[in-house]
Amino acid sequence: MMRYRFYVFLLVGVAILGWFLFDGAISAPVLAQEPTPTASPARRSPHQTGDCLGCHSNPEMAGRFADGKIISLYYDPKEHEGSDHFDGCRSCHDAQQEYPHKNSQSQSCDVCHLQIFDASGQSTQIFDISSYPDERAIAIEINSSCHKCHQGKFQEITDSEHTRVLERGNRFAPICVDCHGGHNITSPNEPRTKIAQICSQCHKSVYSTYKTSVHGQALEADSNPDVPTCNNCHGSHEVEGPDHIDFKAGSINLCGNCHADKELMDKYNISANVFQTYLDDFHGRTVEASLKAGDLKITKATCYDCHGVHNIQSPENELSSVYPANLQKTCQQCHPDAGITFPQAWLRHYSSTWETTPLLFAITAFYGYFIPIFIGGFVVYIVIDARRRVADKLKKRFSKSVQISESQETGK
Repeated sequence: MMRYRFYVFLLVGVAILGWFLFDGAISAPVLAQEPTPTASPARRSPHQTGDCLGCHSNPEMAGRFADGKIISLYYDPKEHEGSDHFDGCRSCHDAQQEYPHKNSQSQSCDVCHLQIFDASGQSTQIFDISSYPDERAIAIEINSSCHKCHQGKFQEITDSEHTRVLERGNRFAPICVDCHGGHNITSPNEPRTKIAQICSQCHKSVYSTYKTSVHGQALEADSNPDVPTCNNCHGSHEVEGPDHIDFKAGSINLCGNCHADKELMDKYNISANVFQTYLDDFHGRTVEASLKAGDLKITKATCYDCHGVHNIQSPENELSSVYPANLQKTCQQCHPDAGITFPQAWLRHYSSTWETTPLLFAITAFYGYFIPIFIGGFVVYIVIDARRRVADKLKKRFSKSVQISESQETGK
């Protein structure tokens, strides 16, 4: 009888010890591990291994936000193929470092433990993640993780147009993951057409216009590295828009970076004198004088006032704003009273020559020689006259000094 009781107590003690060990293995949070693929990840318990793929390799797994929207929580390691940013899930998912995740409701346990919570044996495979109001909240949270490695880039976006929009309360202003992606992070300019396509996610109408421009057509045709795309004009991280105080003033040099490059322009049979001829023109001289005076509020015409912004066409194209038939309308943007002959006074970036404009060439040449000679003659005359006046004063002073000296000797 005593031996029987001993075996009963021993069995009960082992059962109780087993229960505590099993319960501790389930409830104790563990650090989520890197998504190392296993032979059968769905059979491994994340309670024991912390393997992210233990759950997220399930294609049917999904999450429901507070707003009711459901998204897939499935992760395929192939998404990181070609990406040089993968350093484990925890490097970006700061809030999901432990399992069970602190931001998931305990009721979601029945997604995996159907045999305990669901007598019917059917699963919705949906986790409630109502701690996030919507999907955008997760994107903004993860975006802050980029700061850990890319502090310099975060400094650049401080004065970005996108940052200003975000600070004004628009949660859907572009952040890192919107442009660079989440898991499949690769170079944003490979292929080069990718840049404009990324921007088109928000700027659809602008992208449609740009695609039909002379620059956009060349880019879309063969990813031409010579034509400007969005970030060449607006910047990548320090994004500036037309409302920025120095955007218009800076647009001259922006266009000049390419159009003043003779070697580059020769490839496309385009004159490289357009930049200098603009600076020599009334508009260019006025703008340059304003910039030297520190005035960034430019009111005179710059490149895009005449040629367009995103809709730039070749001057030979009938749709171009500088096509001869369209010039009067273009000029009337600033000169409402401009008549049909008004554009004829403009040389269209060409320097005057004896063959094309003999009278203007002669006048220009005359003033080119006459003004320096005329002004130089006055300078020489003034110098000679000043020298003579100084010499006369010195001579008079010397003569007066001699007379005083002689009178003093005589008086003695």
